[in-house]
Amino acid sequence: MNAKVEPETAKRAPAADRIGVIALLTGTAIIAWSGILVRFLDVGPLAGAAWRMGLAVPALAVWAGVARRGQTQAPDLRRVAVPLIFAGLAFAIDVGLFHIAINGTKVANATFIGNVAPILAVIGGAIFFEEHPPWRVWIALALALVGAWVMAGMVAPSQVRHGDAFAFAAATAYASYLLIIKLLRADLDAPTATLWSAAVSAVALTIAALLHRETMIPSTVLGWTIVVLLGVVSHAIGQGLTSVAVGRAPVGLIALVILAQPPFSALFAWGVLGEAMTALQMTGGAIILAAVLLSRPSMASPTIRVPPSGTARR
Repeated sequence: MNAKVEPETAKRAPAADRIGVIALLTGTAIIAWSGILVRFLDVGPLAGAAWRMGLAVPALAVWAGVARRGQTQAPDLRRVAVPLIFAGLAFAIDVGLFHIAINGTKVANATFIGNVAPILAVIGGAIFFEEHPPWRVWIALALALVGAWVMAGMVAPSQVRHGDAFAFAAATAYASYLLIIKLLRADLDAPTATLWSAAVSAVALTIAALLHRETMIPSTVLGWTIVVLLGVVSHAIGQGLTSVAVGRAPVGLIALVILAQPPFSALFAWGVLGEAMTALQMTGGAIILAAVLLSRPSMASPTIRVPPSGTARR
């Protein structure tokens, strides 16, 4: 089998392994339901986000305990405390704004626009992790932004619905979260990183909901069921599996799969909520999916690294 031979100093994005790909696909499929569930909350949007994070913590604690079974040394959380706090705050901003966006626009709009985040994360991966994407990714970013504008109705910024604007702000926050989690995964396993960032998010969102004087306690069985599903299934399992993938796959592949989520969310919204997409929204979605195809990672042959001349192998 022929293989490329490159100097050891060459920078390439890491290849994804099978576990990473399976975790990414499964996690994305689970998260696709989040926008539908949010519509059935009987508490305020920030309160719902706080419950989502808070109820994820016990499930993530169990997962983290199982993952560390057999390990003699616990992770040093003090060394990564600052990025953990930033990850939690970034996700708090993301999920809080997304919950507000869902109630200010259609699920399809909020999901499509919110999922510009992975393309922003690709750009961040190139800047901060030297995962240099091909030129088509830069075009994909511009296309995704145009698609978001089309889905928002192609109106002037002053006329964009508040839900669409919140969705785009949530996308920026989620891109930051993905990049910080990728940094943390060098020192922490996926459930531990997700656990502590969720705990920070829960505290921040609870404070925000109280300051906003929202209804905090679900009043119906359905309301409690929704917050449990959002916390345990959507975040603990869905985002937990995404954190697994972040540590085992390049940012470009993560962007590709996560950006494929909106069509499923739109389909669920049509079936459950009766939200039919307009021709303009379909056009915007098609533009964003075109950006997905452009941002997909190249399939390269295996690379054999050799030390530069004058450098000896250890």
